[in-house]
Amino acid sequence: MKKVVLTYDSPGGLEYEQQVFSNFAELVKMPCETEEDLIKNCKDADAVLCVYEPFTAFVMDNLPKLKIIAVKAIGVDTVDIEAAKQRGIAVTNIPEYCINEVADHTVMLILAINRRLIQFHNSVQQDKVWKYDICQDISRLGECTVGLMGFGNIPRLVTQRLRGFGSKILAYDPFVDVKIAKEYGVHLVDIDELYSNSDYICCHLPHNKHTEKMVNREAFDKMKDGVVFINTGRGKVVDEKALIDALDKGKVGYSGLDVLENENPDMNISPLNGRNNVILTPHIAYYSKASIRDAKIHSAENILYYLKGDYEKCSIVNGVNA
Repeated sequence: MKKVVLTYDSPGGLEYEQQVFSNFAELVKMPCETEEDLIKNCKDADAVLCVYEPFTAFVMDNLPKLKIIAVKAIGVDTVDIEAAKQRGIAVTNIPEYCINEVADHTVMLILAINRRLIQFHNSVQQDKVWKYDICQDISRLGECTVGLMGFGNIPRLVTQRLRGFGSKILAYDPFVDVKIAKEYGVHLVDIDELYSNSDYICCHLPHNKHTEKMVNREAFDKMKDGVVFINTGRGKVVDEKALIDALDKGKVGYSGLDVLENENPDMNISPLNGRNNVILTPHIAYYSKASIRDAKIHSAENILYYLKGDYEKCSIVNGVNA
């Protein structure tokens, strides 16, 4: 029987994963935080189910039986993809996991900022003031331009949701054909044009060596004064110090962030906390009961199909077919 180690603290039990593996594999839950934890707990594993754990080249060199790293997420930035490929270890993800939830959350942040929801809510609930004119800088969303950084599954769903508001939508994605963008009524542009012409910018880029801190001081300087910046993708794509500076100077008028550079930030000291022009949510754009269920099932199925040799049924991101 194959052995699968689940390396993160999975809430809600392992019912769905166990149903997938049935009598095919033994599933063991052993949460890991460090490379040393992974080496110790996964030394005899044929497969691992992970989320944010550091699967580095060093870790893989010490896991001789490992055949597949199944990431329970869309992004795989905590796994050294090239090192896994060199060692013949497959890496899989779940590309359609939580895409509706993240698209909903993105549009929620846009609408909450556009309609100044937090400001009016706090005025009524905290200040006990019933006034309509405390925010006089509200723009009609249909007269605004929304720029999407990336045009994969999630920003395409964002586009569908925004279409009813009448906003002009731009997108930057060097890997997407212009014909696909046109099908969605989206103008495909280069990154500088997106920066300079967007009233709202939504970041949906994956984190990798090419995108790390891509949204930096230079990028913010190219944006409109008072731009709204939304990030429901990966925190490390953004230079957080540059964002804070842009907020301090008013270059960024409002921001809605579901992710930060640090996956476990100390909000007692975060300079992003306590600002009335920043909405923060704790990396929960992905969450619904349905998305959690689907993620558990599909990530486990990647392992099941891979170990059975049904590679066409797996979402393999590094091209390793045993």
